[in-house]
Amino acid sequence: MNGSFASRKVDQLNPYDIQEMMEEDNENVVVLDVREPWEYNGDTGHVKDSLHIPMGEVPDRVEELRKLINKNIAVICNSGNRSYSVCEYLKENGFDKVYNIRGGIIQWHLSGLDVEYGD
Repeated sequence: MNGSFASRKVDQLNPYDIQEMMEEDNENVVVLDVREPWEYNGDTGHVKDSLHIPMGEVPDRVEELRKLINKNIAVICNSGNRSYSVCEYLKENGFDKVYNIRGGIIQWHLSGLDVEYGD
């Protein structure tokens, strides 16, 4: 069991790491925002071109996400907790290139990285 648990360990990257990945190969990086709609479209904004699927909808939409299975999926929420759980879920469902954005959109802002507002 330890081996399977270790294989599902979630890699955490800071916002700068994700931004760098996007700058190097934007076609192969997807930012998945798992916050609620009011958060995604609210005062904190969201990462430009992010895919918005609220955490509660991820299990029902996992097949939709399968088309992205070969891409790097960087999951973001408000602080990094919900996104970590979604990363664990995706790993358990066969996604290997999944990364939690440490500190969420809060850390994204603190890092001085751009966001967009609205939907």
